[in-house]
Amino acid sequence: MFQLHQRRLLIVFITLLLTAGEARGQNEGTTTNQLWADYDPTWRLSERWTLDVDTAIRIINSDQFLWQIRLQPTLEFSPWKWMDLTGGVWLIYTRQAETFDRFEMRPVGGMRLKVDIWRGVGLNNYLRAEYRVQRNLDTGETTAAGRLRNRIQAMIPINHQSLSEDNTWSAIVDTEWFWQRDQNVNDGFNSRRRNRVGIGWRKNSTWTFRLFYILQRTRETAAGPFSTVDHVISFSVIQHLK
Repeated sequence: MFQLHQRRLLIVFITLLLTAGEARGQNEGTTTNQLWADYDPTWRLSERWTLDVDTAIRIINSDQFLWQIRLQPTLEFSPWKWMDLTGGVWLIYTRQAETFDRFEMRPVGGMRLKVDIWRGVGLNNYLRAEYRVQRNLDTGETTAAGRLRNRIQAMIPINHQSLSEDNTWSAIVDTEWFWQRDQNVNDGFNSRRRNRVGIGWRKNSTWTFRLFYILQRTRETAAGPFSTVDHVISFSVIQHLK
């Protein structure tokens, strides 16, 4: 009876994720195609402390071609099995072909709540607050704005009953919402929805690989439609170091 309840909970959870990420074609405007690549070395400093330094590149093909280089060091503290607290400062350089280049420094703090349910399926909710300080590298002008983001995720082991075993394949599905109240930092959007579907392979305790298809929708004003659509292919390599 308990396992049946857990299976039903998983089905409801995934259905809510897919419903939250439903596309609405009538509001479509600008469409972009993007390629993301990440290398994420991770060090376990102690039983409760972890440091990862994600290095990433983003290539965006739209009306204005641009690319980004990102360095995202994050310190994680796990006071309990069901909670992680995170903090870091992200550094982002953006090169735009037809407009100004910019540099962004982004302090980030977050909390992740997590639980394992039926057959090793992992569910988590990751809430983060960001303070974005962005500098126009042509004019020297600096702007700042706060932003909240929240991601709900399910990780489903395919060939084992645990996500931590070697040679484990997993399916990953999540949805994330972004809220930015003011427009001081000009990304061309007021809020964003990001939906990901992917597959992961944990080769061993050192190497993990993940491939995602990401659908993003953005809107320029708080009351406007989600009119910009981004199609993203994302590949990441996670290396656990001692």
